[in-house]
Amino acid sequence: MATMQTLRVLAVDDESFMLELYRDSLKSGHKEFPAFDIECDTRQSGEAAIAAVEQAVETQQPYAIIFLDLKLGTGMDGVSAGERIRALDPNVNFVIATGDAGANPLDIGNRIPPMDKLLYLHKPFQVMEILQFVAALGTKWQSERLRKKAHADLEEKINELQHSERALKENKAELEDVNKQLIETNSALSILARNLEKARKVSERQLLHSSRTPILPIVDKLRQSRFLRSYRTDLDLLSSYIKDLNPGLAEEMGISGSLSATESRIAAMIKLGMTSRDIARNLYISPETVKTHRKNIRRKLKLQGSGINLQSFLKGQNG
Repeated sequence: MATMQTLRVLAVDDESFMLELYRDSLKSGHKEFPAFDIECDTRQSGEAAIAAVEQAVETQQPYAIIFLDLKLGTGMDGVSAGERIRALDPNVNFVIATGDAGANPLDIGNRIPPMDKLLYLHKPFQVMEILQFVAALGTKWQSERLRKKAHADLEEKINELQHSERALKENKAELEDVNKQLIETNSALSILARNLEKARKVSERQLLHSSRTPILPIVDKLRQSRFLRSYRTDLDLLSSYIKDLNPGLAEEMGISGSLSATESRIAAMIKLGMTSRDIARNLYISPETVKTHRKNIRRKLKLQGSGINLQSFLKGQNG
């Protein structure tokens, strides 16, 4: 079963010895690149490759990379197969493997766009070349998936707040102020989303502080409204998210500055009452990783062997 850490690779070539080379190369790749869990499938025809990709998409276990030979013997040629595959999966990366010196990269790129998901590998090639392509394209593919998921989660939160806004309009006597606050919150969240895209060019501390300041007071007001009781948990979690983004959170909580940024985030979630499983799901890490962080936090706060409950201790830091 493929996971976010699994890289599924499909090699398409009509020559059996080439498919064996791919399988052996990627099997050895586990030693060269231990960060990847590589799963390699092989097909000898364009039609079989299309069927494999169609099944992968349907089962939500897509391929990250497809090594595709241009000449596949009888039946469909490699470029035609690539066109059909691109229509099924717009995110997969292609590596065109060919010994044909007359192949036109521009023509291939026009038929299997976009160019940033299409690379070329000239036969004959070495095992290390295959591994380097998998390492580079695999990292890129995983990063794109994580970025899209983060954007989708943020949009979902915004949509939930917009839904709350529509529901509150039923009571006009008290809801004018709440309605205005929701609009301001949505606007602030949109600015935060755009600012996060520019985080590589702007100081993270300055950006998060300026984003956090206008949002938290609005969220705190919404949490007090009796019309938003059913959304109290979501608003608590949203407030925690925004606070956790602040690199100075550990100091605000009265906790030693020795905690890392990740440990400070997890400490804030523990203080809020979230379980290790909840924290793992929200940070996209394993529960075992959360347990390791909890141990490190207790050690840095000098709570080892004290029998003191970590959540209670954190709640006692500045309220």
